[in-house]
Amino acid sequence: MSAGTANHSASHQKIHTLTGWGVIIGLPFAILSVAGSVSTGPQGILDWLSSPIGGLGFLAFFTAAIWYCKLEMDEVIMDYFGGKLRSFGLLKNKVVAFILWAAVAFAVIKLAFL
Repeated sequence: MSAGTANHSASHQKIHTLTGWGVIIGLPFAILSVAGSVSTGPQGILDWLSSPIGGLGFLAFFTAAIWYCKLEMDEVIMDYFGGKLRSFGLLKNKVVAFILWAAVAFAVIKLAFL
């Protein structure tokens, strides 16, 4: 294992750990916020996402969750594929995760701030 690979592995592990903690810490807040909003129906959830605190809280949780899922899929791709297929899989995983995140971020920011 080269020094560059070792640094990448350590960095990957640190980011993976941080995003995992972000999901673990953010999940109860997201569940409690949605549970409190459900009593008034879909409009309650929309009102919660339309508030800056609710929107940013959800976006922070969603960002940690999507990044964590991306890192998990990166590991699967690196374990089972090699060469150009690995490179393509990692690139595709990055693009799909970004598109998903961007769509949700756009919607939440538009609701909460525009």
